[in-house]
Amino acid sequence: MYLSFIKEHFEPSQKELEILEAQETQDLFCDIQNQGGFIKVYSRQCSIFDSEIYKNKLEVFQKYLLNYEKQNPKLNGCCLEKAFYVDQSNSLDYQVESPENWLKEQVTVWQLPTDIVNKMNQKCFTFEDIAKRHGTQMVDIRIQDPETDTFTPKVEQNCIANQMRIDEYCKYLKNKTEFFQKHSEYSPDKVLFAVNVDMDNWDEETGQLYEYMPQSLLKYDGLVYMRQFCLGVNIPQIYIKTKGVWTGGHQENSSVNSLNFNHGPDDCLWLTIDAQHVQKLYQIIPNLYQIEGQWFKEIDFFLENNIPIKYTIQKKGDLIILGAGCLHWVKSLGNTINTSWNLLVYQDHTFQQIYDRQFINDKYKIQSVIPIKNLFLDIFIHHKSIQLKKYLKIFIEEDLQNYIKQYQKIKSCKKRFNSREVLQCNNCKMEIFIFYQTIDDKTFRCINCLEGEDVYIFMKYKPVELILVLNADKFSCSSTLCTRYMGTTDCQLDKQIEEFVSESYQSSMNYRESEEEQTSFKQTKKKDKNQVSKKSPLIQSQDSVQTNQQNKQKRVYRKTKGQDDLISEIFTSQKSQKKNENTNQKTKQSKKTQKVSKFESSVKSVTSSDQDSHSQIPINKKGKKQQHDL
Repeated sequence: MYLSFIKEHFEPSQKELEILEAQETQDLFCDIQNQGGFIKVYSRQCSIFDSEIYKNKLEVFQKYLLNYEKQNPKLNGCCLEKAFYVDQSNSLDYQVESPENWLKEQVTVWQLPTDIVNKMNQKCFTFEDIAKRHGTQMVDIRIQDPETDTFTPKVEQNCIANQMRIDEYCKYLKNKTEFFQKHSEYSPDKVLFAVNVDMDNWDEETGQLYEYMPQSLLKYDGLVYMRQFCLGVNIPQIYIKTKGVWTGGHQENSSVNSLNFNHGPDDCLWLTIDAQHVQKLYQIIPNLYQIEGQWFKEIDFFLENNIPIKYTIQKKGDLIILGAGCLHWVKSLGNTINTSWNLLVYQDHTFQQIYDRQFINDKYKIQSVIPIKNLFLDIFIHHKSIQLKKYLKIFIEEDLQNYIKQYQKIKSCKKRFNSREVLQCNNCKMEIFIFYQTIDDKTFRCINCLEGEDVYIFMKYKPVELILVLNADKFSCSSTLCTRYMGTTDCQLDKQIEEFVSESYQSSMNYRESEEEQTSFKQTKKKDKNQVSKKSPLIQSQDSVQTNQQNKQKRVYRKTKGQDDLISEIFTSQKSQKKNENTNQKTKQSKKTQKVSKFESSVKSVTSSDQDSHSQIPINKKGKKQQHDL
């Protein structure tokens, strides 16, 4: 059956020929063909080839029988790899453990229990429910050729059409013949794909999604330190698919991790290349990063070029977790609903992939929706990492070098405190880390895109502050560096702000009650004026003293300053109080201990006259005040 083909193109050993000639191997080959072929059978969660008994047969399938099945002697079946499937015995542990402890593979498939999937989908993630609840929402429609197999597709193979209502797209899924009769502008030989459907106002759906997802993937996520919401990153997006639509090959935003859940009813095919093998494809396709998301290539090309690749079928209820830097492209095998968003696992491999991708983005001027430099700083403040420290020093040095290049244009450079939300240059769309120019309230320029001569620029942070923070052995949250984050974090500043707001609210309520009491007191005093005038001077003096004491007791604090200023004052007060309490103890310490304690105190305490007005880090100011306050 296949021996003549194998002998013609290969030189199998005598032992391999015996295995190939065995009737058992021939029967197994026929059975595998009936199940869809070797690639599909091998890639399943529970495959016959997982057994040690079939190890010898697996080798002949990889070396010879796959080539015969595909009628292509150039394929290297040994480059076919398999995704990691979460075993049910480990799923409970994985629910509570941080993924940095168990997420080791580039492609992980976690099949959620059927009852959980049904509860999640109920009234939210079916075509009927989506059309009923969000039918009027307009979505982008991509027209595609389902037979696309190229790195350079033509426009007609993958292009954006006009937007369409969700309920209209669901009618297309239900009856395509009737749809094409009504819409002659679309060709029946093409497929329509509803891509990147925004879920920012789908509160019930996102709530249900988060409720039933493995909680460890939500709790231990570095993206909670993002300073803004971003669709598809820290807010899920939904994809409504039909058979044949595809998502082009790409890495995730800044090469972070990705979560994708299949709500069903049909399956999706995932083709993936691990991060460590992407360079091999880049050597063959030099413009790989410039054509991200535009191409779809079948698996044969990669097996021919000895590039390890995974072939994974995502069924209803399967959650696919991609490792950082994993290159992937997806095709729908039927009508499906998928939700997707990003994740950042606290792993050195993840930080490495993100940093490498940042270099690629800078090199090719590729815009990233995730401000990685600022995110790395926020993560480092709350989760110390030697690797993040290394990368942040490089980012600081790069910004300082760019500052030096533009020095002749700069007339003044000062720190602006409340500017941590300035994240992107409106000109080049690249990330703003330290230095920026303000054109107006909503227009900013990075250090490389300064407009005019003798310009005034600002700093989000002083470089010397950042260096001190990176080198500090102990450093807690600070009003200078921390900000309002989009998720639940370990930042103590949020808790302090909440407590402060609560106290301010209570003070406000007390102040209102005090005013009412004072008004009532004045009215009573006016009525009793004649009686008071008849009292003796001594009694009047005693009443006046008593009234003043009452007013002092009722006097409450009024909020007259900015919230950040008040927080700084609170910190200053707290630190000063602790400093006074520990004065006697410090005098007994050795000189060496005193130096260490002084250093820690300088990093943690909020400054006054000799420091930046909002900084927690002391800045030595010698001589006259300089315009360039770095």
